[in-house]
Amino acid sequence: MQRPSAERIIGIALALSALTLVALLAIGFGMDLVAGSHSSSPSGGFAAQASATATPAAATATPAGSPTPSAAPSDSQSPLPTPAPTSSASPALPAMLATIGDSYTQAWSVSPTYKRDHPAYSWAVGTAKGDGVFSLRERFAALGDKLAGGVVDAATSGKKMSDAARQATEIVTAARKLAPGATAYVTFELGINDLCDNPTTDPATLETQLRSAIAILRSGLPNGSRILMLSIPDFSHFYSITQANAKAKAFLSQPAYAQTCAPFLGSDSPLTMAAAQELLATYDATLGQVCDEIEATDGTAGKLHCRSNEALLSEKDFTIKDLSTVDYFHPSLSGQGKMAASAWAAGYWANVRLPAGAAALAVGRAGGPGADGEAGGGALAGVAPAVPLLLGSRLCRRNSARHTGR
Repeated sequence: MQRPSAERIIGIALALSALTLVALLAIGFGMDLVAGSHSSSPSGGFAAQASATATPAAATATPAGSPTPSAAPSDSQSPLPTPAPTSSASPALPAMLATIGDSYTQAWSVSPTYKRDHPAYSWAVGTAKGDGVFSLRERFAALGDKLAGGVVDAATSGKKMSDAARQATEIVTAARKLAPGATAYVTFELGINDLCDNPTTDPATLETQLRSAIAILRSGLPNGSRILMLSIPDFSHFYSITQANAKAKAFLSQPAYAQTCAPFLGSDSPLTMAAAQELLATYDATLGQVCDEIEATDGTAGKLHCRSNEALLSEKDFTIKDLSTVDYFHPSLSGQGKMAASAWAAGYWANVRLPAGAAALAVGRAGGPGADGEAGGGALAGVAPAVPLLLGSRLCRRNSARHTGR
């Protein structure tokens, strides 16, 4: 048998190498095609489920948590707090925004210039531009949600948990007018006055009153509605920051303020600090437990959802600037702003991109509100004069003169 020549062997080797290269290229190209056919659609997630009025955005806008009298921040500035875990697809935007609460939701006395109820500066339903708050209502508007079912601000200054059922009834009555398939988003912020009044509310009584209000919401809200359950503010933290500030400490040491949420702020209380802290923890545990029960029962059926997050929603991040100098008890404008940012982060749409530039809604301008909530005229006074803001506010609804506004 004749042996092949060297030239023939080289030719065969080159031919085999070429065939191998072609085969490898074909396999790689085929894998690209398969991967491409299974890639995620950029129009999935929220865009596929949100209301038709929602405006898609190209960049995430993360508004500042407190007012800034300087130029507008970039959309990447001052990120929101870490949100609670959410599903990959956010629910459709609500048709109604409603509040259950007290003076914290009514933005009571955010500054010496703006005393009493000023819901236009509220973390939940505020509408004043340039105040630094960027409320939930404004964030929904930035997403294109016109809240066609309305805004029901049932929160009333000075009220305790005993008023929750009345407020819930007001909301449910309005919700009956929603279009089929529309949902409501209810923020629940009560219990401060139960803790800060003397006497305090018995925990068992508070739980009974809370469950009565929740029963009204469960039976009357449309399927798919959602509740955001706020914690009681971390008054132990408020004690720390007011005691560390000479001006606040001197203010609260005056006899006239001895009963301001004592013993956390004022000094005149029958409770020791340890007992007051235990009561606060019990209240928070009750709020969280009731919320968890809603999610475990109605939530699994898609009837009603509830979410809470004590780490985000108890104002643990407040500094002295976030308390109003009127009483060092209510939030200042920057405090309202932090509440809004935390409530959004703990809610159901924290992973939805806000339109580029949406953060500008929260920016204070020169001459407007400062970081400590002091109004200096200018932007704040021009946009939200005192007289119109007082219209419709519940100035006379309070439990007692000693606890005005809470």
